[in-house]
Amino acid sequence: MAVFAAALAFVPLGFAPAQADVKVDATYEISIAGWGIARATLDFTLDKQGRYEADLFMRPKGVATIVTAVRTTVTAKGSATRGRVLPSNYTVSAEEINRPVSVSMQMASGNVSALRARPPLRERPGRVPVTNAHRRGIVDPLSSGLMPAQAADARDACDNTLQIFDGWTRYDVKLYYKGRRNVQAEGFSGTASVCGARWVPVAGHRPQKPEVQYLARNKALEVTMVPLTGTGYAIPWGVKIGTPNGEILIEPSAFSVTGTGV
Repeated sequence: MAVFAAALAFVPLGFAPAQADVKVDATYEISIAGWGIARATLDFTLDKQGRYEADLFMRPKGVATIVTAVRTTVTAKGSATRGRVLPSNYTVSAEEINRPVSVSMQMASGNVSALRARPPLRERPGRVPVTNAHRRGIVDPLSSGLMPAQAADARDACDNTLQIFDGWTRYDVKLYYKGRRNVQAEGFSGTASVCGARWVPVAGHRPQKPEVQYLARNKALEVTMVPLTGTGYAIPWGVKIGTPNGEILIEPSAFSVTGTGV
């Protein structure tokens, strides 16, 4: 679950580290066309010094267990201070498949400093090469979900172009504000902001592939953001992705935030 992300080049004054350790424990249900296909658990912490750690574990459920037993673990850590999100480590590990999938990536000041991704990206006709320039000024997919936001409903989190590198490909997600909605799950209720999104491939993709063209044209992309009160940041509540086979929906069945407030 790659949730959406932001790296800001210009940082306004007014941001500060959390005044208390903030912890989020969430269980996300993932469905397509109303059919539950996976469940993910998120364990996220942002401490007083602005250091964050995130652990995401996803496993199939329902009918999806018939065709796959893959369980995926994603971790990220870094710093979030004065309105900037600067990851330092990102890992991905997919278990119980014949062909191992893994990423180990280290970053410094928004730039990739070390990378190991398996399987490697294969050379194919028409693929846009990934250069060192594409590995600069980025965030990883999991860290990208932590976005600077000062508004009480996190609407300013939608005012971002997110620059993401996942270990293989580099892409942008352009966000824009669509409106507000009330959200509720076990352990949480409040007001959230809905961001529309457009996906823009940058490098590592094959632009002529139908899947790439469809996603680049897709206007049925949304991410709903909730604020982490007193921190100057927000995280995703849910994601919607329109597909020819029905809408992919990622939303929590349980969502607990502790330690917020100044």
